Amino acid sequence: MDSAGLNMPAEAPAAKEKKGISGSTIKIIAVTAMLIDHIGAAVLTRQLMADGLGSVMERGSVEEMMSWMMAHGAIYITYTMLRLIGRLGFPIFCFLLVEGFQKTRDVRKYAMRLGLFALLSEIPFDLAMRGSPFDFGYQNVYFTLFLGLFTLCAFEFFAKYRNASESRLWMLPMILGVLFAATYGAICVMKVLNLRTTESILAALGVLCVAAALGLVFYKSRKGLKRAQIAGADMMVLVLVMYLADLLCTDYGGMGVLTIIAMYIFRKNKVLSVTAGCVVLTVMSVSEITAFFVLIPIALYNGKRGLKMKYFFYAFYPVHLFLLYVVSVLMGLGDVSMF
Repeated sequence: MDSAGLNMPAEAPAAKEKKGISGSTIKIIAVTAMLIDHIGAAVLTRQLMADGLGSVMERGSVEEMMSWMMAHGAIYITYTMLRLIGRLGFPIFCFLLVEGFQKTRDVRKYAMRLGLFALLSEIPFDLAMRGSPFDFGYQNVYFTLFLGLFTLCAFEFFAKYRNASESRLWMLPMILGVLFAATYGAICVMKVLNLRTTESILAALGVLCVAAALGLVFYKSRKGLKRAQIAGADMMVLVLVMYLADLLCTDYGGMGVLTIIAMYIFRKNKVLSVTAGCVVLTVMSVSEITAFFVLIPIALYNGKRGLKMKYFFYAFYPVHLFLLYVVSVLMGLGDVSMF
């Protein structure tokens, strides 16, 4: 026996491959769900309108609606199923945005890519979803993701700056954040409940009083004051961005931005993070409840990047929208009003 062999270090065990699915696989799931959703939204919606669904719904006759469903029920059910499957796309994109924000080397370049593709996608989006190359009544989802990323950057800025500053001016964003959140909440309540003017004012005052009381509690609690100031500043930016998303009529609007933030808050646990985002979406609309199925691929996510197809995923959005519009035109549905 070679005595030298006794002193040789033991061979290091090979690192175990972490099981699960990569980020690129999750993206493929997301774009597939999005494609399915947009086939329903851009093509089948036109077909349903061409078949007279819009005029039947406008007249509101139950008998007429039942008769229409008997004749066109199959395509309507297909449309509904496609849209329900499509609910899986947006929460995955939000999750990947939060992941990307934490891992990117240059958040500015990341934001520039989102902003650039938001602009490049707008004409294909308007053609597919509105039938016009320029329609400012509804903006594509890249704008929502861009606004969500901006909000995350603001959160990071406040956290870093507040740690280096003890200025009393930090009380101002805390107070504004509470008041803005209360006002935005009151507006949402008014819209949902369709309250009259007097009731709306009373509801708004009630929410403001509760918010003021919470702000006072934060202020009196010296131990939690620093955290409360950062939370107030975060809330101020979040509400302003949510309002901007609603004002611009971006896809998913302010609740889409809130979905991103909910996922970011619980980012240390990916399953809990996505659950929080799906809860926000379901509060926005019960039809979003199928979004919870994304918990399956997210639970299997191994944190690895996977295939290098970054620009393919960016470009897929405007390209597939334009192609769906072309399909609609070839079917003779290009001029059908969708709204």
